Amino acid sequence: MALVWATLAAGATYLFFFEPGKTGFFPVCPFRALTGFTCPGCGSTRCLHRLLHGDVVAAFEFNPLLILSLPFLFYALMRYTNAAIRDKPLKGNQLNAKYIWVLFGVIMFFWIYRNTPFYPFVS
Repeated sequence: MALVWATLAAGATYLFFFEPGKTGFFPVCPFRALTGFTCPGCGSTRCLHRLLHGDVVAAFEFNPLLILSLPFLFYALMRYTNAAIRDKPLKGNQLNAKYIWVLFGVIMFFWIYRNTPFYPFVS
């Protein structure tokens, strides 16, 4: 578990000091490179960079879906950390299938919507 946290800290430190698209090494999105369209994750690196610098509005403009999902991702990481510290196994997926389908629908809607001219944020 310590390796997970150390990797996150190292990644956050690198991302804090190097701006994506301008300095440092950041891989390109293979979906965007092949098709020219953005995927649901496009802008996530720039979003996290802006968030680490305290600019929540700019971060939201780069990838609003990531900003909205961060509390849930943080909860999952804390739950996993707690289980690892207490040496208790995590239970399997306890999420009802209908919520998984709703999440899938939200991601697909976002993916399609952000590739339309109606999408209001930075591409």
